[in-house]
Amino acid sequence: MVWNYPEISKEDFTKLLKGFVDLLILASGFQSSGVPAHWDAENCRKALQWGLFFENMLRSINSSETFGESAREVEEAISEMKSNPLFPKGMENLSSDTLSKGREFVLEHLMNNSTLKDTQLQAVLVAAVESGIIDVIDGKLSERQAVVSRVSALETGLNILSKQDKDTTLLGGGQQPIELVTWNKWQSKGLSYFLRKRTLRLVSGARLIFSAPIAQWAEVLRRLHVSAENKEDIFVEKIELLLLGCVTSRWTHLIEGIMSVSYKTVTVSEQYEKLCKLLLQRSKGLKQNEIALTSKVEEILEHLTDILKNRSHHLWKLPSALIAAAIPPWSPLFGLYFGEIEKQLKLNLSATRCCSCDKDLNEHKDCELAERVWCLYVFHILCRCHQTI
Repeated sequence: MVWNYPEISKEDFTKLLKGFVDLLILASGFQSSGVPAHWDAENCRKALQWGLFFENMLRSINSSETFGESAREVEEAISEMKSNPLFPKGMENLSSDTLSKGREFVLEHLMNNSTLKDTQLQAVLVAAVESGIIDVIDGKLSERQAVVSRVSALETGLNILSKQDKDTTLLGGGQQPIELVTWNKWQSKGLSYFLRKRTLRLVSGARLIFSAPIAQWAEVLRRLHVSAENKEDIFVEKIELLLLGCVTSRWTHLIEGIMSVSYKTVTVSEQYEKLCKLLLQRSKGLKQNEIALTSKVEEILEHLTDILKNRSHHLWKLPSALIAAAIPPWSPLFGLYFGEIEKQLKLNLSATRCCSCDKDLNEHKDCELAERVWCLYVFHILCRCHQTI
């Protein structure tokens, strides 16, 4: 067999492959000395660039029969490397197939890193989003969260049992906090929306549309047919586009924010009370710590408030994470949305029910209403995505 791929020699390919293996070992969590390896967003980006290099190389080789000899040489080089008794454990699945999915291979090792902390997980996510790799990150994240959830559930259970030995009344008044599984499900759901291909396409479109003066983008929206089949769906998709227009400049910040939130033993009623206090501060004009919005975002919010004044129920057709992230608490639109939530909580007969739970706040545990309260709590109380501190 003769190596006939012109872009790189077999010797250089072998050297780069060995370097790639060393990098994947680091990605798995430890240096050769046994010291934990730290990964920031920049290092993650570099690792993904390595993966992209091998993707492009294997794609080029496999796309032409001319390089058939080189394709077999690649397999031979990998087999020879793996036959070495010093070849690291955990890398047995290295092959031309895994190299052809280089970035996914890198992500798999980064996400399966047992020492990965929240900050490092955020770095992986940011690097993946900025590198345009969102196809597999959602699945990998869900797999990792499932494992973490099982471990955390055991820890939480042990903590509860130890507390019950000291105090037989849990959280007083019989209220139960949101379950860890439910918390993680909502967190994954919100993150999945932000990383979805469709969402990212809409974000790109929103950046383009709202870069124009308000008269122009309002006319564009008026004529926009989007992808929906009927008028009501078209209206909802336009609302979604407007909400995305409010957060395009904070996109990475929002993703980092929802990723950084750790589980807290808090009830729906406790979250609701904190949001009521936030709304009270808004009504008193206490905005000293809030992020100064651009005039463009303020224009979008005014436009949204105007068209939703008598149709705020349409917000319930959109992801709760997007609404919570996009609307600041001082906006009249926040009051409209929160007012709809209060109607649901108080079992207002004029409101269309979004769940079958009873009136009591304690009954809302894993339903749409509880999820919407949770999203507002996460983005406005925990992440403070609309504040400077």
